[in-house]
Amino acid sequence: MFDETEVIERRRTVPKGYDWKVVVDPTRTGYDPGFFYGRLFRWTDIVPRRSSDEQSCWPAGMVFQHLRTGEKVRINFRGKAERVR
Repeated sequence: MFDETEVIERRRTVPKGYDWKVVVDPTRTGYDPGFFYGRLFRWTDIVPRRSSDEQSCWPAGMVFQHLRTGEKVRINFRGKAERVR
């Protein structure tokens, strides 16, 4: 049974460009996963293409992690993405 689960997980593919996973979701409470925890997004979903675009819709404190590089980006209280050190 466990072998089948592992095989299924290995075959799971991610659509091209969806490289950013939510690892901290401020809407999460207790065992409730929140709105975004564990979901995948594109960089263009996280950061507007132009600085003149509307402010980000992400809640402050949201942290995204790149699946390949491990880089983390946090949304600050102004709605801007900033690297986590």
